[in-house]
Formats: sequence, C-alpha cells, structure tokens
Amino acid sequence: MSSPDRSSAKRTTAGAKLAKTSSAKTASVKVAPKARAAPSVANEPSPQEKADFVKAMSKGIQPNTEAARKVDAKKRAAPAQSEPAETVKILRKIPAPGAVVNTAASEEALRVAAMIEKALADGDLNCLQPHAQQALIGALCKLYAANSEVGNRFPVVGGRTAVTATDVMVMCGALLKAVDLQVFELGMWQSWSSN
Repeated sequence: MSSPDRSSAKRTTAGAKLAKTSSAKTASVKVAPKARAAPSVANEPSPQEKADFVKAMSKGIQPNTEAARKVDAKKRAAPAQSEPAETVKILRKIPAPGAVVNTAASEEALRVAAMIEKALADGDLNCLQPHAQQALIGALCKLYAANSEVGNRFPVVGGRTAVTATDVMVMCGALLKAVDLQVFELGMWQSWSSN
C-alpha cells in the first residue's frame, strides 16, 4: 500500500500536469484570435461609391468625358483592320462538277432507281429480290470507292433523293456487318483519311 504522503504527492503532480495542459489549451485559444488580422476597411469603397460605380457601368462611356477621350485616342492609335493581313489560302481544291452526260449505263441505272422508288411508294418490297439488291449495292460501293480514290468526290446521295437518317443508319449498319467492321473502326478510318 502506498502512504498518504505519496498519494498526495502523486495527486499534486497530476494536478500540475493537468493545469499545465489546460493552461496551454487556454493559451492557444487566446493566441488564435490575436493571430487573425482585422480586415482593412481603409481601401474599401463606400456603399455610395459602389452604387455610383454600378450606375456608371450601366450607362457606359458618356461622350465628352475623360474616359471617352481615352477610348478615342486608343482607336486612333490602333491600325486599321479594313483589309485582311494575309490572303486566304485554299487548302484543297474541290473540282466543280462537270456537265451531266448520261451514258447508256447511267440511263439504265436511273430507270432502275425510278422503278425502285415507284415500287416503294406502292408498298411493293419484293420488286427486287435480295440477290439483285446485293449485286446492285456491292457494285455501287465498289464504283463509289474507286471514284473517290482517284479524286472524283461527290456526295453519295443526290439532292433530290429523299433518304432519311434511319435509312442511312440501317444501310451503314448492314454494310459494316457485311464486311465484319465495327463502328469504332469506321471512326478511325474517317480520322485517318481526308474523306
């Protein structure tokens, strides 16, 4: 057992430690507010000055004022931009379409296209059997790609042909599937080529 003198000494030591920690906490609390600097209000505009500034901004630059004279001086000092500094360079020349010359094959293709359009309008989806459609689509793909490779670029669908976005998506999806390509491969091809 411990003697009463020793236990009171322990209590005194513990109390001193507790007093030191609490006084340190109190000291830190007291120091923190002193460390904060009071905001400087000497440079802050008054509420009236703020209101005047907002009114001036909404009115803009008034004529015959110092601000208007400064703006006019800057405008006079700036070089005139009436003419472009450089001439525009043409990066790629696209040839103008030549005169439309119908060959015998073109006449036949136009006749078949008109026949297909009429059959669609009548609701006859069996006017061309699948093997005939496949032959036409395959031949047209090859012909269009060959023209594009030699520089004969033209829109794949003419202006008077009514093709919807759904029609294009269905055909593109079927063409990609036919040659086992994915959409991302088409995107890569388009980013690599200038088509």
